[in-house]
Amino acid sequence: MTWRGARGWGANLLLALGSVLALGGLLALGERAARWANPRYLERISLDDLAYLHTYSPVYGWTPRPSFRYTLAGSETTINRLGYRGREYSAVRTPGRARIVMLGDSITFGYGVRDPETFSAVMETREPGLEVVNLGVQGYGTDQELLKLEREGLAYAPDVVVLNVCLANDLLDNAAARSIYDGVYPKPYFRLEAGRLVLVADHVRLSPPRRLALLLSQRSALFNAVLDLTRIDRARYQREVAGRVQEEPGEPAYAVTFALVRRMDEIARARGARFVALLYPSLRDFIRPSRRAQRFLEAPELQGVKLVDLRPRFEALGFSADTFDRYSLDGNLHLTAEGHRLAASVILDVLAERGR
Repeated sequence: MTWRGARGWGANLLLALGSVLALGGLLALGERAARWANPRYLERISLDDLAYLHTYSPVYGWTPRPSFRYTLAGSETTINRLGYRGREYSAVRTPGRARIVMLGDSITFGYGVRDPETFSAVMETREPGLEVVNLGVQGYGTDQELLKLEREGLAYAPDVVVLNVCLANDLLDNAAARSIYDGVYPKPYFRLEAGRLVLVADHVRLSPPRRLALLLSQRSALFNAVLDLTRIDRARYQREVAGRVQEEPGEPAYAVTFALVRRMDEIARARGARFVALLYPSLRDFIRPSRRAQRFLEAPELQGVKLVDLRPRFEALGFSADTFDRYSLDGNLHLTAEGHRLAASVILDVLAERGR
């Protein structure tokens, strides 16, 4: 290369670098302007803080960030190195201790309470002979919880697998191909074909550009402002979802959910573990009970599966519509610290009914 050619190449390189820096500067200014114009915009569109507490997963859609600490709903929330809340457990069992694997959504995870206040942690405090592995993840449906059990939960060699079913929204979760809370994260789901569960997950494995777009949707006010001009307004999407949660789910949602619960029971038993599914009510169930819990209890597909409707057990301990605010943070039964203590008592009683 001649001196003149090298000089031209260098000039072009500097021009390209300058253009990139200029574009980056303009985007940074745009981001600052978007945040200045609406300081709480990202917070508003990040329901239950999915964008902050979680990261993308090609298996589950999203998963808690390992070794992460965050103040969630005013309470210090810690994710351990293995990516779940609570004490970190090895796959090797501790001699003389019974082990429980907890599966569920934000109720199980412990949205709104401190690390030692979740019912999994309280159970360990009350029963030192227990090890409770809390694999609950905010926003998960029963479909993601089945995958969590197969891929992680069984590796802990549990004596008992406890599935915590949120009657308020799990049926809606199980019929969705993306998070019903932010409309952004993709999620795996199952279809029933000739009575068999078939996993649908190709849409969850994102290409690098789509993963970048997902990251920007979590972190950039400017990116989301552009999205709102061209696609669905995420705040409006969440309001629409809140309305659908109040509607009675269709029969396909029930059929798939029953099949998921049956499958979890089968694989737990195959590994020598007991299986229990706990049915959590919402506020409206305390006022005028829906038939959702009864549908589970009466389902022929779930015959022989240990199912427990928690509402009458909660009410027997004083948790009612009149005392709801004492035990729950909201209508979807995100429990207060006192609510978690009550739930821990009920769960321990349920497990003691047939021994651990």
